[in-house]
Amino acid sequence: MMVSLESYPVRSDELVWRVIEDEIVILTSDGREIHTLNKVGGAIWELADGTISFNDIVTRICDRFDVSLETAREDVIEFAKELSEKNILQIKD
Repeated sequence: MMVSLESYPVRSDELVWRVIEDEIVILTSDGREIHTLNKVGGAIWELADGTISFNDIVTRICDRFDVSLETAREDVIEFAKELSEKNILQIKD
């Protein structure tokens, strides 16, 4: 799956997730895997509703956290690739 900054991330419907002590905890539908996201990952996750492009997410990450645009781009794309490979995040053009 090619992830570009013009793509739109969408959380998978197959998951259950909750915010627990400022971290997002995701449970796969089969209940076999638990994923915990840090604050930046959690911010990306909360924005991944299919209406916000990765470009806009990068901008919001830069505004919210003390991180450079280049670092934010790299981190967001890496995060998206990792979660899409695990079918946690779906990527739409």
